[in-house]
Amino acid sequence: MPEPRPKCVKKVLHAGRGILPEYRTGTKAVFHYETLKPKDPVKPEVGMPENRDDYEVIDNTRQGWPHGYGKPLELIFGKKFQLPIFETCLRSMLVDEVSQFDVELTELCTYPMVSKKLRDLAKPNEHGHSHAHEHMCAAALSAGTGYQELDDLMRDPRPLRFIFHLLSVTQPEQYEAEGWQLTSEEKIQSVETLRLQGNQLFAEKKYEDAIEKYREALGRLDTLILREKPGEPEWEELDRKNVSLYANLSQCYLNIGNMYEAAETASEVLSREPDNEKALYRRARARIGCWQLDEAEEDLKKLAQTPKNESLVQAEMAILAQKRIELADSKKKTYTKMFKNHVQTPYLIRCV
Repeated sequence: MPEPRPKCVKKVLHAGRGILPEYRTGTKAVFHYETLKPKDPVKPEVGMPENRDDYEVIDNTRQGWPHGYGKPLELIFGKKFQLPIFETCLRSMLVDEVSQFDVELTELCTYPMVSKKLRDLAKPNEHGHSHAHEHMCAAALSAGTGYQELDDLMRDPRPLRFIFHLLSVTQPEQYEAEGWQLTSEEKIQSVETLRLQGNQLFAEKKYEDAIEKYREALGRLDTLILREKPGEPEWEELDRKNVSLYANLSQCYLNIGNMYEAAETASEVLSREPDNEKALYRRARARIGCWQLDEAEEDLKKLAQTPKNESLVQAEMAILAQKRIELADSKKKTYTKMFKNHVQTPYLIRCV
């Protein structure tokens, strides 16, 4: 009985360096690759052609859109990449190695879909262009991918030759994972890590950088909260974590003079904790800065219900009173100017 054909045949083109890296869940490989399609149908008894002239290039990460992505591809092992054969190939490679892999059709069913998705991500934004109608599933590709070479490959599938150049391999503990890579437990832990990083940046007066950390933490919290039913204990526990993040954001925005965002983020705190004194104080200050004087006064009156806040409230009330005077003067000057500039045109009576 003849031996089955191998699904993937490797040939080293340039030796790598060091020892074979450990490839495990979370390992990140960064690599360039080129995809070659045989110009003519491949006969199983003959195999893939050796001459490069017998191939056409259908993908190259070193080229820009539409023939490539313009940058190396990053692959995280164990995250269900839609071309598992890529992980198989990379597991055999050393850093700086260049190798070719001849891959059988059975391993390439998803290749057109994956290539289309990667190309679309690299596509420059165009006015009026929308991807809303493009669903990334095989059935949706029946109308075509929008890329001629991929459509040709779907109509006439062939084994492909890949040339991989492995640039780097990084273990999970050596890089900061992006949000989409994390499990729910890891996301919860990362929220606290991001909050502490934001606090450190705040202490260093790097307010814009701190804002980025707090916002990233809020984004991760949102993805977790969406999985829970509102009002349930798990939902409540996650939602409470929003309070400190929004409170810190409010102070950051005050410090950089963005009064509108300072008021909005303080309101997020107060929607969860209506009596939060720090949030009331920050929103009052922000509203004064936005000339929302009546609303600011309401916040200050509520804050004044606690005796220890008396001096703070008096100081802000004095600022608010001065703002009212400035606003009244400004309105008066505006009305005076409008009155002076008003020219009453006399009626012209024409006798006939």
